[in-house]
Amino acid sequence: MKVGIQMLAVMFIAALAFSACSDDDDKGRMTVPENISQALKEKYAAATHIEWKQKGAYYVADCRMDGREMDVWFNVQAEWQLTETDILWTGLPGTVQTAFNSSEYATWEREDIDLLESPLQPLQYVIEVEKGKIEYQLFYSEEGNLMQTRDVTGKDDTHWPVTNE
Repeated sequence: MKVGIQMLAVMFIAALAFSACSDDDDKGRMTVPENISQALKEKYAAATHIEWKQKGAYYVADCRMDGREMDVWFNVQAEWQLTETDILWTGLPGTVQTAFNSSEYATWEREDIDLLESPLQPLQYVIEVEKGKIEYQLFYSEEGNLMQTRDVTGKDDTHWPVTNE
């Protein structure tokens, strides 16, 4: 009887071990068309840790390059639409830091800072700030001009590509 219980315990442990080694890594991974995958390789050859997702009609590569997290957006024709790169406060141009520090939002808590690159717009630096339950995105040019403020309190704060349409 004791041998039977031991054998059952061994089989149970073996079953757990083999199930832990199952190919769960592929769950949730998205396969993208080859032309879109190739477009990412051509634009950002050094990109690593690439995971694809689809947002609306866009394919978005969540990846890393030069130690920074990036979201790279492509349309269905594999045309680059937008790159959103997470940056640190110290990565902002001095003009943007100065403009922010002298703005009405200077006392708000900084949540996130992104660099937006797009074929249809100049570079933009987005500082996401929050005060209590209120959340805003502040869009700055390289020169430190506040171009836009967007209230994203309780809303989708995704940076979507700008289109010609």
